[in-house]
This record gives sequence, structure tokens and C-alpha cells, in this order.
Amino acid sequence: MSNLETFLLIILIFFFLYLGWKIKEVYKNIKFYLYKRKGKKAEQKAIKLLKKNGYKIESFQTIAKGKLLQDNETINFFIRADLIVSKGKKKFIAEVKSGKAASIEEINTRRQLLEYSKVFNNKNLILIDTEKNKIKKIEF
Repeated sequence: MSNLETFLLIILIFFFLYLGWKIKEVYKNIKFYLYKRKGKKAEQKAIKLLKKNGYKIESFQTIAKGKLLQDNETINFFIRADLIVSKGKKKFIAEVKSGKAASIEEINTRRQLLEYSKVFNNKNLILIDTEKNKIKKIEF
């Protein structure tokens, strides 16, 4: 094999590596877009379910500031709840989930709701399962 052929082979290998990397990037972007779209649809479904069951939507994607101490240094962070809803005089923090994540037995869901309860200073939580059309009241 000549030097030119070796050089062209190396260029071709790098080209295909680059092409594979770009294809993976596009795939990740498409996957993220579909995930976000699914989330928006689930949120709309949850809103209809909540209204049908007498809840009033107070706000969407509400951000709350939390803080904690690490080695006596204050660390601030932000969290975003899907919905704040009310029924009667009670306000609830509502989280929209589907599939396995809609179970309180799912550790990440449980931790997320516990964090909401603490940061929003509200023990009234709702977990909405959009696949099963269920509203689950959660209290810590």
C-alpha cells in the first residue's frame, strides 16, 4: 500500500468517525425533542383531568428557590413544579408523570416530591398518572 493510499484510508476513517458522531448528535436531539413533546402532551392531559375533577390551575412550571448548607456555606438552587393547583381552600403541588415514573415506589419520583414538599413548604402533593388517568394525593 502506497503512502497516498494509507493517507486516504486514514482520512476516510476519520470522516466516518466524524459522520458517526454527527449522526449520534442528531439522534440525541430528535430523542430529546420527542421526550419534550411527550411531556407537553402529558401535561395537557393532566390539566384536563384535574379540571374534570374540580381542581383549579393556579400556575404552570412554577419555580421555587431552595437552599441548603454545605460546610456552613449556603448553596442556592431552583426547582420547577409542573403545576400548582387548588381545590377548595387547599393548594397542591402537582407533578405529571407517566409509566413507571408515575409510581410513588419509584425512588426518583419520591425524592422529587419530597424536595417539592420541603422547598415549596407544602405537604399537599399530587402525583398525576397520565397513562392511567389517576390523581394520587401524596403526603409526607
